[in-house]
Amino acid sequence: MGNGLIYIFAFFITAPIVITFIIYVIAYMVSNYRLKAFHHAVNWTTWLYIISVIVLTKMIFGVQMVGIVIVLLLIILGAIMFSQWKIQTEIILRKALKIMWRFSFLLFAFLYIGLILIGVIQKIVS
Repeated sequence: MGNGLIYIFAFFITAPIVITFIIYVIAYMVSNYRLKAFHHAVNWTTWLYIISVIVLTKMIFGVQMVGIVIVLLLIILGAIMFSQWKIQTEIILRKALKIMWRFSFLLFAFLYIGLILIGVIQKIVS
């Protein structure tokens, strides 16, 4: 039973694009709204991309990235809150967190794809 859970968890980590698509399809079947389904898929799978990037950088480069990722997320949140303060003079934390979470999805999805390509190229070359 323990090994089965490990394999399921490993699949989630190694294939977040597939999980994102599955969640999108399920959310679309429930809501019948494409944009709402896409937002649900983004919100539910961002953490998979973050964990996948951390694991891939450890595997490819041998560098532990947990601290760097946390600091990066805090910097992104700080920049969003600063821009909110400058533009609206009022900081809405919930809105800032939502923007940070969606921006993190884009950032870590691109990093994930880039790291996958780097890993494949490294295996081909060596």
